[in-house]
Amino acid sequence: MSFQRTADLQTSNWYLPMAFLIALSVILVSILDVVSTNAGLRAGAVELNPLFAALQYSLGSWWVVPKIGFQLVTAGIVLWQPSPTVFSCVGAVVVFNAFVVINNFGLAGIL
Repeated sequence: MSFQRTADLQTSNWYLPMAFLIALSVILVSILDVVSTNAGLRAGAVELNPLFAALQYSLGSWWVVPKIGFQLVTAGIVLWQPSPTVFSCVGAVVVFNAFVVINNFGLAGIL
């Protein structure tokens, strides 16, 4: 049985499309998170994440800049260092954030 080196795996045919798919998912879910959070806040919900609650308080509507910026860095890491570990970790975060988006839209009365 032979094992491929990590560098060989990173150039295999499925790594690049998977990296783009996961990076696109990060960006899409991030945008939906901002939209759903704003919808929830307008409906009377409160931000439960203390970091983003502080950013919303201190930056007002500009809180989305660090939120989207952080997600763009995450997407960049996926593209820059594609590996099964990165795919698994970031993929799990995307799924978790998707549940947050669904919950936010539910709190806003949209779902």
